[in-house]
Amino acid sequence: MIQDRVVVITGAARRVGKALSLHLAKEGYKVVLHCNTSQDEANSLQQELQQMGYESRVVSGDLTDLDGLPSLFDCFMGSFGKIDAIVNSASVFHNTSLEETTVQRWQTDMALHAAAPFFLAKMLYKHSKERDTTGAVVNITDTCLASPPANRPSYYLSKATLAQETTILAKTLAPYLRVNAVAPGLVLSNADDAYFAKMGKRLPLQRTGTPSDICEAVSYLLSASFVTGVTIAVDGGHHLL
Repeated sequence: MIQDRVVVITGAARRVGKALSLHLAKEGYKVVLHCNTSQDEANSLQQELQQMGYESRVVSGDLTDLDGLPSLFDCFMGSFGKIDAIVNSASVFHNTSLEETTVQRWQTDMALHAAAPFFLAKMLYKHSKERDTTGAVVNITDTCLASPPANRPSYYLSKATLAQETTILAKTLAPYLRVNAVAPGLVLSNADDAYFAKMGKRLPLQRTGTPSDICEAVSYLLSASFVTGVTIAVDGGHHLL
């Protein structure tokens, strides 16, 4: 039963992460709200969920501190005593050109978008195996990986790693974990409303999406017991352009 299941959502306090938190709580999940710098927003979200009658806990921590991930996972565990699923939603989206990309920018992107999801999945696998049960991981990638633009090379390479990681871990961590991904398209304008509106007219479905579209896909993958190793493009057909 979903009512007995615990999901960790990284980057839960804002944007798509917040939408996922609200959506999955309404579906009956107990939600662990991970945040890093958005502590106030996470606390507000927890209060909002509490007022709606849903159980959640806030756990803060820096996912790019890879040595600290075991302790962070223990904090996730301590929230409700177990973990059934992880949604790797935490992300940074800096408009950093190749010339501007530093070693630190590269390391941060790779740690947040690829390394942290890898090691969190490994820890959930061990947890699920010890419990002799099955769990799920859903990674949030990016539909632009089908034809990435030249800007943000560090971001796109780290997300491409996560996309490939989804396939590899789906095989490696079976049968205890199912590992899938959702590749969002234009669901948030990122403060560029003109581009957002222009692209909406170009998409095959001739409209942009909303975070709720991502939530529906994630919810499906969390519950689809015979699906693993797939990426669902939720992008209005953007990957077809």
